[in-house]
Amino acid sequence: MAKPKSFTKHAKAKSKKEPKLVTADDFQAAGVDFEEAAGKWRAGDAAKSMRFFQRAVDIYDQGLQKFPQSVDLAYNKARVQLEIATHPILVEQLQRPLRDVLEEGLVSHQYVLQLDPANDDALFNTSQVLTAIAEMMATNEEEPGDAEAMKMLREALELQGRCLGIQEQKYEEFLAQERAADEQGGAENTNPPDAAYTRGATEDADEEWFNVIEPVTRDTLIDTVLAQLGTLTTFCSILSSSFKLAPKGTLAWVEGISTTLIRKAESFSCDQQNRLREIALARANLLSAMLEAGYKSNQIDVETYKRERDAAFASTELQLERSVDGLIHNARSLLAFNSALTDTNNGDVQSHSVLRWNALTASIANLRSASAMQGISEDDLSTTHLLRGEASLYLYGMAFPPASYPTATSSAMQNAKNAEVYYRNASKLSQDQEEKDISSIRSAVAQYLQAYYQGQGAGCVSGLFQTCARGQAWVATQLEEMMAENLVPQGAFVDL
Repeated sequence: MAKPKSFTKHAKAKSKKEPKLVTADDFQAAGVDFEEAAGKWRAGDAAKSMRFFQRAVDIYDQGLQKFPQSVDLAYNKARVQLEIATHPILVEQLQRPLRDVLEEGLVSHQYVLQLDPANDDALFNTSQVLTAIAEMMATNEEEPGDAEAMKMLREALELQGRCLGIQEQKYEEFLAQERAADEQGGAENTNPPDAAYTRGATEDADEEWFNVIEPVTRDTLIDTVLAQLGTLTTFCSILSSSFKLAPKGTLAWVEGISTTLIRKAESFSCDQQNRLREIALARANLLSAMLEAGYKSNQIDVETYKRERDAAFASTELQLERSVDGLIHNARSLLAFNSALTDTNNGDVQSHSVLRWNALTASIANLRSASAMQGISEDDLSTTHLLRGEASLYLYGMAFPPASYPTATSSAMQNAKNAEVYYRNASKLSQDQEEKDISSIRSAVAQYLQAYYQGQGAGCVSGLFQTCARGQAWVATQLEEMMAENLVPQGAFVDL
């Protein structure tokens, strides 16, 4: 999920006196002080950073009790809540379920829109909260959330559309002002100004602050379109497993919207090569999700799925060979292609085995190339190892029925050993504790599967429950997820 968009900033002169919370401006100034303190501590002491962010929320909330019509106080409160719910370091400090925090933030964002329906930043951020909640609902097997999730994503798309419309209008107004200034000979700079300022003051004469209003630029417009394409991609990902819940023509509806959005984004980007690459990657990701949904719902055949998927990631604009993100996303798409063929019965198992094997080996090749790129981040490097572990386990699983693919059979032990190493590396590299633990248990599973293939202790998984400090219930859930994802062959965990 993207981070919050531009927001109201405040630059204050230092005051020698303790702030008096009398006016709405006083509450804003105090809240910003806490935000600044939180930002300073975020890297070094996440717990302290969280306390300062929460104090900022409390101050903004107190201000709203006295000044309920203050858009700035309402927006700042909602924005900080979104920051708390989306920043990885802060999420780890939450003392209650993330879903509850997101829903609380949604209420705050909806209140902002009641006060200011045309606030483009609030529209954007509200859509981000809706998307995050929808993603959580779709992955929660304990509740039938797919239908509600798709409904929330449609609402997010509607808000993003309104946001883009307002931003386009603001940008056109700026261009009109620029043209008028040019005609009068008073404009030398053809780029938008860095920011617009409005001055305010607290009761303390030694202190004043400025609202910094970020301008709408072509990059702003592109960012909003990319967010819309991302929301459509999430929608199609859910649709691929719940297509019966959507009305007929849903994929055609998605295609129509996306075509218009991509044209807009390309017109905004002009000759900005980096932005064109981002747009091409967003298009490829969306098309991959659409093709998966179309294939699983029997609307397209496997040949069409493969051909169009390959073409999307081979586009000239994407420049796949130079992009870490592009290579990783292509690998994910190839893994999704493999899973789609595994989950459906739309064809001959043997012919599908060839397609699956080729897709999986191609995904590993993409990830190998990404990991070797100069300047790759540690997070991305960890991701490449995690995904290579998954691909290797899928290759291992092809040695068993119903595929029983000869090449997979002859290399089963090596694929399991590779998976063990890749997952172990991912566990060492990851900065996220849960991801470290997931990678660690999967490495242990890969080691277990080597013995399983040789017929040693087949089905006995009791040893796996001792490999993680999170407890047996957590380990059991992870093993069940691996079975659901077809990462282990049927019958491998008979005593689970």
